[in-house]
Amino acid sequence: MSDATKAILRAYEEGQPALLIHGRSLHDLVLDQEGKMRPLVEALRRDFLVTHGLHLVTYSMANGLDWDASRIEDARDRSTVERLLRAQNLIGVASDDPADVVRVVRGIASVARQPRGDARWTDGREVRLGFLLEFAEHLAPNTTGGGSMSDAQVVTVELAHTMAQSLALRRSGNLIMFHGREGLVDCLLSGALHRVHLKQPGRAEKAAFVAAAVTLYPQATFADGLTADHASNLTAFTPNRGVEELIRAAHRAKRPITTRDLTAQKSQDVVALSEDTLSVLDPARVAGARLIGRNVSVPAALLTQLAGRLRAGDARMPANILLSGAPGTGKTDLAILTGQAAGVTAYALHSPKRGIVGETERLARLQQDLLAQFTPAVAFVDEITESMPVQRSDFDGDSGASRAVMASLLTSLSDESRRGRSLLIATTNCPWRMSAAMRSRFVFIPVLQPLREDLPGIIVATAKRIDPAASLDSTDPRIRAAGDIFYNKGANPRHIREALTNLLMFEESLTPEAVERAASHLEGVTDRASAIYADLWAIRACASRQFLPWHAAPSEYPFPEHLRGVVNEQTGEVIVSDMDRRIEEYRPHASV
Repeated sequence: MSDATKAILRAYEEGQPALLIHGRSLHDLVLDQEGKMRPLVEALRRDFLVTHGLHLVTYSMANGLDWDASRIEDARDRSTVERLLRAQNLIGVASDDPADVVRVVRGIASVARQPRGDARWTDGREVRLGFLLEFAEHLAPNTTGGGSMSDAQVVTVELAHTMAQSLALRRSGNLIMFHGREGLVDCLLSGALHRVHLKQPGRAEKAAFVAAAVTLYPQATFADGLTADHASNLTAFTPNRGVEELIRAAHRAKRPITTRDLTAQKSQDVVALSEDTLSVLDPARVAGARLIGRNVSVPAALLTQLAGRLRAGDARMPANILLSGAPGTGKTDLAILTGQAAGVTAYALHSPKRGIVGETERLARLQQDLLAQFTPAVAFVDEITESMPVQRSDFDGDSGASRAVMASLLTSLSDESRRGRSLLIATTNCPWRMSAAMRSRFVFIPVLQPLREDLPGIIVATAKRIDPAASLDSTDPRIRAAGDIFYNKGANPRHIREALTNLLMFEESLTPEAVERAASHLEGVTDRASAIYADLWAIRACASRQFLPWHAAPSEYPFPEHLRGVVNEQTGEVIVSDMDRRIEEYRPHASV
């Protein structure tokens, strides 16, 4: 029995006669008690009948009322159920006409509150009826953010509200269930119902489902190195239907399932579940990546350590990290690599802000609720100062949407229960744009632009990712000369990759001479003043001297010119007053 089925049955068995079900779709696939794949609603139908003698009747505006007569094997039992429904004019309803909607809800309210009386199944058990009203947000929409209800919807809300609190319904042994999306059902109705949140299938349930699917589709195979266990872990906390479709397609086409197939399916499911507020970071982005240089090695080592603690569930670890520094220094790669090192999925957060009053708040809650379900996980917010409201403001031109997003984010960041269960990594090159309240929630780690001395190694590592056949040596004078050119132009690793990629449009391979030409041909990069300004602010906001790249041996660190005079080159201590003056010197010249 699936966890979703158990959750609904448990609520009924605890005496809850009226439920609001949200979360997982009732049409997702699950394994029933016999290990066979069925839509969740069908498994629920079987389990209710077997355990409680309760026959499930469904209703939606699209499909009308379906009492599933064909599944009742004994003619006498069919006659009994038909008699109960016909007494309230519920037989033959298949229209979405508003009058029919009201008639159905009134009929359901009446029959559900009737005492069981002498109605019995042929096996002697009392006949009980369960009514499932699907798409409750269409029957009783939440209009607190604007809009209005039709007369039929008003009647539906009133009937359902009184029905849900009826003592007669409680005594009858019957059951009323509404299924709808969280936050979209009228509050008068939702407030009267007992809520049951159906989580997406976790790792254990997913593993059992994948094993059953592989048995059902024996021609399906996995690519080299990939197993059913890997597939279960990769697709955990997403609907089963997507992975079943992948396995079925592989069976029919007789082709192997790849990691990219599973990742793409999971990303598609996450986007749909979160209504475009979350997506999965593609691990292929960092395939073969090597982060080179002293300035990136310290944050890389810190995040690797945090990945190990996340894997171990260590509640002493910080929950929120902010990587601060100039663009193109590898901050996004660091986040994805952290997820890989922890053996968890990395999710990208997107702003839930919308133009409709109330919708922003709903999506912000949905985003955070899903992230809580997806644990353990790494969450990633790229350029948080641009993608999320992180500064308090008196401006209210968006009807409070920005404030709602910021409030939701602040609440989530302050949740101590997340420690050891999830790690949020954000990036910015503009830490001064964050409010003090927001900054206080993060541990700032600087990711500084590469040193001149490290650029030859970065060039070689980047060239190998682009052209694996390239044979380059970081000590080659032409590679070192290319490094100097890139450095003087203010190029970051992203610019270097673009320059080398562009070169291959005209050259067959990346030779030392070609690399030097690529450096000399590079145009239009970020001005150096802006990168320096971002570096200075990253250091100024740094949470601990131990996070600075020169901490272990300050006297051996080749301080660039813009850090001289603001950092004690013997102790590594930042001279705050001089740093603030240096920041002010660069501020008029920077465009970050």
